[in-house]
Amino acid sequence: MKKIRFANYLKEYLDFKNISIKDFANRINITPKHLISILNGESDLSATIIENISIVTNISQDYIYRMELNYKFENTILKYLNDNNMSVSNFLSKFNYKFLEKNHWMTFTDEEDKLEVIKDILKYLRVSSPDKIYELDERILFKSKNEKIELLMLWLERCYRKTLEQQVESYKKDNIDILVNYIRKCARENIFNQDELIKMFNCNGIALVIEKDIPGSKIRGAFKVHKDVPAIYITYKHKRIADIYFALLHELAHCKSDFNKAKASNLISFEDNEIEDKADKEAYNWMVDDKYYQSIIQNKNYDISKEDNPKCFIVYRLAHDKIINYSSNLYQKYNIIIKEE
Repeated sequence: MKKIRFANYLKEYLDFKNISIKDFANRINITPKHLISILNGESDLSATIIENISIVTNISQDYIYRMELNYKFENTILKYLNDNNMSVSNFLSKFNYKFLEKNHWMTFTDEEDKLEVIKDILKYLRVSSPDKIYELDERILFKSKNEKIELLMLWLERCYRKTLEQQVESYKKDNIDILVNYIRKCARENIFNQDELIKMFNCNGIALVIEKDIPGSKIRGAFKVHKDVPAIYITYKHKRIADIYFALLHELAHCKSDFNKAKASNLISFEDNEIEDKADKEAYNWMVDDKYYQSIIQNKNYDISKEDNPKCFIVYRLAHDKIINYSSNLYQKYNIIIKEE
């Protein structure tokens, strides 16, 4: 389908008003040859010409600009698809756009027009062309080779937009200890309250978003710094209380160690590597002090029912180290399932 630009509209306007090329060109202060070039789509409209057309026709400049920008935006998308031997449908399928609408992440201008949907998605991602999505990818660390970058970018943007709704106090590194102790207290009491967690993190200088992941992605969490404001994003990928607190502690470990690095990139937690292992070790130690944990393992008479530390964290580490099974009654009893909010 051929897309309409303002030149097409202008042709119809001149025909309807019975205005000659020569007369109209003179009125907007260009040559007839230049006007013909514009009407044939061979020349773009300059700001001066748009202003003059608006004065002569009483068509708003905003309307002309919007038509031209829309046409150029569509051409940019179609050129990218053509250069990469992709159809509109194939490119759109990378974004799971049905999920976006069903979960109210986006409202599409016209869901039946796939090119319009692509335009809406690119606007949502705040990029001017499809290739910019993959340039953003270059600044991401710890990315799984099997990850779908399009879904990751959508999830990151969703989380970023939710941070804009939060009032975050100034951050100090010492606040991490406050948050670790708060998480341990909640875990000890088997409490998971998303709103209270966000409030606590915001009061201690960190934006926090807990958001469902998009089906097909493998995202566990992310740590970012917006200007000087640290932000933690995690998913509900694991449904049990210790799992989600572990994900939180893992990202707090990044906040502690990788704050400056995150200013220049997104720290995305997908898979094991040296830096991720370091954050994992810090998180495990925060859950249960390593020295104390070793004493538990060595104590044949250990009775978890008498434990003062968070029991869900104890069984989480025991299961991770294959000392108990994830299917065991002990694990099921103490690492409770939480509701996705």
